[in-house]
Amino acid sequence: MQDCARYAKELGITFVVEPQAADSNLIESADDALLFAEEVGESNVKVMFDTFHALYRSEVPSDYVYRMADKLHHVHISDNDRLPPGQGSVNFESVLKALKEIDYKGYLSMEVGFHTRKADPDWYAKTSIDYLKVKLNEIN
Repeated sequence: MQDCARYAKELGITFVVEPQAADSNLIESADDALLFAEEVGESNVKVMFDTFHALYRSEVPSDYVYRMADKLHHVHISDNDRLPPGQGSVNFESVLKALKEIDYKGYLSMEVGFHTRKADPDWYAKTSIDYLKVKLNEIN
């Protein structure tokens, strides 16, 4: 990974490591991802988190934000069962406040609708965006 990261750095590419508790046992937690990035030792190796994977480990999603703060480069948002934010049990207000507190400037991308083949992508997108706009306005 160090060789890949060095080569990628020359091309302006950033590697982002995601803890995948639900899909893998290699890098399961915020600490695993941070340790991996630290051991690679290159400035273009960052971390990301997915609210779904934090929930899978029965962890508090906003804790991931604070743990990963300086290395956090990307965020996947979904509620439990890959529902749009606000349709399940995740406290997104605390996640968004944490992102604001660490001055996160990256993207929030949705990973929603994976729980069914009957998912309507337009509904998932609109529901997710509408909810996050309201929540972001509330904390600003």
